[in-house]
Amino acid sequence: MLMSLRFDGVLSATELSAVANIAPSTASEHLAKLMASGLVARQKSGRHRLYSLTDGDVCDLVDGLAALAERHAAIASARSSFPQALLHSRLCLDHLGGRLGYLTTNALFARNLLHHSATGPEITQEGAAWLNDLGIDANAHLDNVRCPLRLCHDWSEKAYHLGGGIAAAILSAFRQRDWIRVKRGEIVIFLTPKGVTALRAELGLDIRQSGDEVRT
Repeated sequence: MLMSLRFDGVLSATELSAVANIAPSTASEHLAKLMASGLVARQKSGRHRLYSLTDGDVCDLVDGLAALAERHAAIASARSSFPQALLHSRLCLDHLGGRLGYLTTNALFARNLLHHSATGPEITQEGAAWLNDLGIDANAHLDNVRCPLRLCHDWSEKAYHLGGGIAAAILSAFRQRDWIRVKRGEIVIFLTPKGVTALRAELGLDIRQSGDEVRT
């Protein structure tokens, strides 16, 4: 059920019971325990009660469990069953994931916009200026309760992409500039032609959705 919430975002108890192949009453018992543990949040939508992962920390936890499970060959081979678009670029809660997230993160380090420290990724002076050009105040995020920067394990790339409050702000800035688009209720990200051009100019990336295709 946690993995389904990780990839689908918001689901009802009925949908989660079907995913887990258990009775609705049993699913409700599990969901009550997950809510009590702070892993799952519930919201009302009309007569329905919808469930989602609580926050980015829980998302990271689920990713970590998925990474551990990938040590088993049966889990690793199942990766090929996922749509290529999902593997290429998708939402990871509220930040970039998949190949797009991984390559963007690598480019930020390669261009010295971020650097590694003993406590995790940190913003350089050049990085603060780049974020400012995107309309992001890095200092405001550093003072926020939410972790500003973290390395989030990417299950499809077997690598890491950038997570945290600043990563979420970068995603928002990309969307505002129409570099990427996300359909309501979905997690697959589509690059626009403008986005392909911008990422090449800003970060030296030449990214396509699949092959030479660019979705609009």
